[in-house]
Parts: sequence; structure tokens; C-alpha cells
Amino acid sequence: MENEIYYKVEKIKKTPAGRVYCIKSNLGTVFEMLVSNEQYERFDIEEGEIIDDEHFLKIREEMLFDNARRAAFSILSCGENNKKSLTSKLQARGYSYELSKNMAIYMEHRGYIDEKKQIKLLCQNYLKKKYGKLKIINELVAHGYQREDVQEFVKKNLDKVNFAENCAYIIENKFMPLKTQDDVKKMMGTLLRYGYNVGEIKDGIKIATERQGKDE
Repeated sequence: MENEIYYKVEKIKKTPAGRVYCIKSNLGTVFEMLVSNEQYERFDIEEGEIIDDEHFLKIREEMLFDNARRAAFSILSCGENNKKSLTSKLQARGYSYELSKNMAIYMEHRGYIDEKKQIKLLCQNYLKKKYGKLKIINELVAHGYQREDVQEFVKKNLDKVNFAENCAYIIENKFMPLKTQDDVKKMMGTLLRYGYNVGEIKDGIKIATERQGKDE
């Protein structure tokens, strides 16, 4: 066809990282694309060979995937990442959202990202800070974890946590004794921001007040 685009593999250069295809289209555009040795063997394309647009796009797709995978390993070697943060960092390096997102899923499926373990460790840290259940959920979601996964984890693992007792600890250490109505308002605002519900706050006040009475 007159408007058909095709490509000639002008040269294949061997490098420590793989093979570089030097490809020239019939429109005169020159491309250099690095693929792994494994991909090179799979393509089975030799110098001087003419390839169509479909083959060219497949090579390009494989090249981008391989480059994104190397970038993902580089990012993960520098510290913990979840799927959302890895996706964002790959996008910042110039990869499309779709490729970045798929690469993050690829890394999770191969065990390089363990979001359940990350959520567990973050929850332990938030409990040490005496956060309430709602704040724990919101913090985890803000970190990029799926709300459904977070809520499922919280339901299974935090049901036995005595949040009223944690609330009482904050009251005793930050607000007791409560001398004025303004003190009460300030306490309520802080505890709500900490993620406690009204029932937990009432129970926390009761626990703290009873303990204070015993100490007097």
C-alpha cells in the first residue's frame, strides 16, 4: 500500500544491558530501542530485516515495559512503596499512567510490594500514637491504600483494641483536670481529630474520671 509504514532493522548492537535495535522507517525516521537479551531471542529479528508497524510497536511496548521494570526496581531499592506511590514515581520519570499502574501491580504480584504488611506496620505505629479507629483509616487511605482493604484489615485486626482506654490515656495525660467548659471543648475537639467517636470519648472520660477519683 502507498501509505503503509514499514521499518528496516539497520543494525543490532550488543551491550551489557541487552541489544539495541537501530531501526529506520520508510519515512526516514530513525529509532534506537534497547531490549533485554531474553526479549531479543524471543523477537528473532535479524539485521537488514523489514518489519511492519505491528512488529515495531511490539518491540517498543516490550522496551518500555522492560525500562519501567528497571525503574521500578530502582525505586523500590531506595525504600518502601505501595502501589500508589510507585505509580506516581514512575509517572514522574516519564512513564504513562497506564504503564506505571500496571508495573505497580506486576511488582505486587511478584512479592516486591506487600501492602498488607505495610498496613499492619503503620497500624501498629498509629496505635502507639493513640489514634482512634477513624483517624487510622483516614491516614492509611491518605497514604494510598484502598479504603476497602484498609477497612477489611481494621475490622479483622483492631476489633479487640480498647479505644476507650486509649482515649482515657490522652485525657489523663493532656487534659486532666478539666477545670472549665473551654477545657472540655478543647478536649472534645482534639479527641475527635484523633479519630475517636462520641461513645469512645464518653467512655474515656468515665475511665479517666474514675481513676482520678481513686488517686485522690
